[in-house]
Amino acid sequence: MKKTGLLTIFLTSFVLGVQAQVSVGIRSGYTAANMKISGDVRSELGDVTGNMKTFHGWHLDLVINMPLSNGFYLQPVVRYITKGTGFQASRIPKAELDGVYIPNGSRMKLNYLELPVNLVYKFPLGTGNVAAGFGPYVGYGLRGRYDFDITQNGRSITQNSKQVQFSRRSDNNLAVVRMYPWDAGANFALGYEFDNGLMVGANYSMGLTDIDRIDKMSSKNQYLGISVGFLFNREDY
Repeated sequence: MKKTGLLTIFLTSFVLGVQAQVSVGIRSGYTAANMKISGDVRSELGDVTGNMKTFHGWHLDLVINMPLSNGFYLQPVVRYITKGTGFQASRIPKAELDGVYIPNGSRMKLNYLELPVNLVYKFPLGTGNVAAGFGPYVGYGLRGRYDFDITQNGRSITQNSKQVQFSRRSDNNLAVVRMYPWDAGANFALGYEFDNGLMVGANYSMGLTDIDRIDKMSSKNQYLGISVGFLFNREDY
């Protein structure tokens, strides 16, 4: 009974101590996303290598700020984000394709739940702290959509879309847009935290996982994010 009481007191003290140090914040902002695509493409995406453009999305973060020592912090983030890419207008088709209906991608939109875990170093400057960090991230695909046009002689005839299926299985069926559900890579962040709790920052995410399910093709997510938010209970300062 005494051991149980002592254990309860210890756990309560530990939890209160952690709560006194850890701070939580929320932030949101703009995301400029793209994909690094390479390989031999044989699908309705067409030959998209080097033919991409920025996809404009957004993200919403729950930030957990855990002080370690000497200005270092562990900062896990739970992030809902829209990634993807846009596709440039198709080149003028070859003469032998004159009059042929050709599918051409216009954009790929992918929604992820993402977990970056950054090691952050903070140092005082002005009325707050500069925060710089890096670390790995892992993400899971929730849903997505692929928009494409049917063109003839370089002119759009109809606009169409398909739902993206997140699956581990490979599939080269042209009627299916299938993506690998898991994404992982490296994350780099730089920001400024004001003493009143306001925080602004930017991060760059570089995907290292091939997320498409097409043979002989590699697609990796990448994006630049700009955020503004607020960090609560600043007992760690």
